[in-house]
Amino acid sequence: MKKNIKAFTLIELLVVIGIIGILIAILLPAMSRAREQSKTLKCASQLRQVGIALNNYASNYKWNLPTWSAWQVVDGNGMGEDTPGDGWTEQLAKYMAGPTSQVYNCPNFPEDYRINYFLTARFSFVTGRQTMKLGEVRKSSEYVMSGDCTAPGLYPRSFGTAGNTEDDCDKDDATQQGVVFKGEPGGLNIHRGGNNVLFADGHVALFLAFDPTAMTYHPRKMQAWNSVTRD
Repeated sequence: MKKNIKAFTLIELLVVIGIIGILIAILLPAMSRAREQSKTLKCASQLRQVGIALNNYASNYKWNLPTWSAWQVVDGNGMGEDTPGDGWTEQLAKYMAGPTSQVYNCPNFPEDYRINYFLTARFSFVTGRQTMKLGEVRKSSEYVMSGDCTAPGLYPRSFGTAGNTEDDCDKDDATQQGVVFKGEPGGLNIHRGGNNVLFADGHVALFLAFDPTAMTYHPRKMQAWNSVTRD
């Protein structure tokens, strides 16, 4: 006997296709958010590694942080765009990785490889120095040590506004704020939830905007970047 094989009707096929389409529409945003969250967490993990390396460096240099200076080009010889000396990422090489390592590249950064983190320098700049001691920091859980570097002036074009053509491996916030949030002049938020910030005690937190109750650029008092004083 021949068996009757029931085939799908056109309407049934359209219903199945419609259900699949609805499921895809539901799942895709969730998958996109999961990928975004994964990148944000990876960035935070990298910044924690930077914090550990800074602490290890300081423990070997009488608790001084790496020195900062002007524009530094990886493996430069002090000529052209490279100023004499090593950038802070170069100084940290033996404690973590070289400046061309992806550990310095935020996975959410909108362009190809860049060094996307900066070093604290505002207080040392205001006090006429090119470094500072970790022991000066009293507000360790609020003092901004590093973070997502979103300042356009610290990058060459096309993302940035600096006149240089090569990337700076010595990004710091001495003369311009390193992490500039969306809503501030030239600022943007790299992650869906804002920008990652590394604090002196080693923890990393995500902020949508500058929070004067949780962030300071002065090692002993709560001050915004443009309000840092010498004392």
